[in-house]
This record gives sequence, C-alpha cells and structure tokens, in this order.
Amino acid sequence: MDYYCFPTKTGDISIFFDLEQYTNHRERFFYQIAQEDVMLAKQKGKLLLFDLRTQTFIDYNGNVIDISGKEIFPRCKIQESEQLLNAIENNGGKSIVTLADSKIVENWFDYIDVQRKFLRTTFGEIQNNLHFYEKKYGNKFFLKTVKKQFSNICHIMQMDNSKGLFSYVGHSLFGGNMLISDNSTPVLVTDALSIIKDDYGKREWRVFVVKNKIWCISRASDDLVDIEPYVIEKIQKKINNLSEISIFPSSYCVDFFEYDNHGEVIFDICEFNSIESSGVYRNNDLVF
Repeated sequence: MDYYCFPTKTGDISIFFDLEQYTNHRERFFYQIAQEDVMLAKQKGKLLLFDLRTQTFIDYNGNVIDISGKEIFPRCKIQESEQLLNAIENNGGKSIVTLADSKIVENWFDYIDVQRKFLRTTFGEIQNNLHFYEKKYGNKFFLKTVKKQFSNICHIMQMDNSKGLFSYVGHSLFGGNMLISDNSTPVLVTDALSIIKDDYGKREWRVFVVKNKIWCISRASDDLVDIEPYVIEKIQKKINNLSEISIFPSSYCVDFFEYDNHGEVIFDICEFNSIESSGVYRNNDLVF
C-alpha cells in the first residue's frame, strides 16, 4: 500500500486532534478513532491528505503529491466518500475501492446469498401496511435502510385507536418519521434474530478485506477479545467463496454473526459496508 488517504477541511491533520471543536458526538468520535491510523500512516511515510478546499492531494507538510499509479487505501466519513473516490480516480490514483464498487457493496444483498430472507421496500410502504408486516413477522422485525442511516428492531404497537411503528434508540422510544424522515427511503426488512451473546456481548465480528485477502478481524467490541480458531476458519471460507463472485468488489468491510434459529446456532454474514467509511473495533488495525 503506497498511501492511506484522509480528507481534511483545514489542509492539515488538526481536524483529527483538536476534538474540542466538535459538538456532534458522532463526528467527534470519528476523528478520535481515526487518530491512531493517521499517526501510524505518518510514521510509515504513507500519509496522504485530500484538501477538501483545494481538491488537491498533499503530504503532511502541505506539499502537493502526484498520486498517478499509486495504490491508495481511502478512509473518510460517509458524506465524503463520493467526493474522495472520484478525486482519486480523476487524478490517476489506484484506490482499492472505486465509487462503482461502493455502490455494489451498498446493495450487497442483490449479489450475496445468506440464510435469512430480506424483503426490500420503502419506509412509507411499511407504515401504510402494518397489518401485512404483523401477519408476516409478528409484532417485531428488523429494519435497516439500504444506505447507512438506521438499523434496529422495530415494534408494531397499539397507540390510541391505531397501530404504529416504534423503535428503542438507547432507552428512548421513537416512532414513525422520527425513525426515518423520508417515507421514500429504501429499506430492508427481515425477522428479528436472536443474536447469541457471551461475556463480551453479542457474538459479532468485523472483517476488512483488501484484494480478496483478510486485512484484519476484530470482535465487535472495544475490548481485546480473542477470536476462536473455528470462527477464523468459517470467515476465511466465506471470503474465499466471495472472491469467486466476479462482479463483487475485492475490497470491502463485512460483519459476521452467530444467531439462534430454534436451537440451532447459525454463523452467517450480517451485512457489508464500504471499506472507505466503515468504523473500526479494537482489533481492526488498518495501517501496515
């Protein structure tokens, strides 16, 4: 890997270290987590910054860098993804993920089979047909937006003289368009699964894959958790199978999980996310 690329609106790395400027918790957390990768890339002489003001690629000292033919691992917020990936391509860089790749990963369920069945619809259609969903799934089901926005268990609940759709976010209950503001938003629906838990929480793992090779694996935890050999073996087998799907990108982020299916433990893919904007857990070390 020639460079690890991070966008900056200031032309330097202060945005990753001057955290007091961020009032939004999620934004502050993103920059805080990215600090380690930025510093490691700098130490290895592989730090590349994309100046959002000038649309240029620069080094740590602000010098413009020619990225033609250079292999680049982009890392950014979801909102910056399209701009960054287009800029790398337009300047001749060889990103491990293109914008076209990112779109395929976003719609991974059109290419990858898993053991559970998804129903693809819109948020408004669900709210207008709660009777159908209650009959199909019972009084709760799992709902996520196709684009990264909302992902949670939703409950069909009686309120006054009608039924509505609600979900717990933390300890608070939200309903209707407080969950997803636009009724035309594409969403996926599936059964509410019983994810297996142990002393470290839900048994979920996040895997970064680069050019069809496992880059790193972490338990979905901020603690240092050993990964059982059988889990690594199952993950490797899944990655090998995915590499045989010619249309699917070779670099991506994928989550695996174990859930209980009427007494049977199912190990399967949970979801995919674009590698440039996926969050990291304790063992997801990206810079080598």
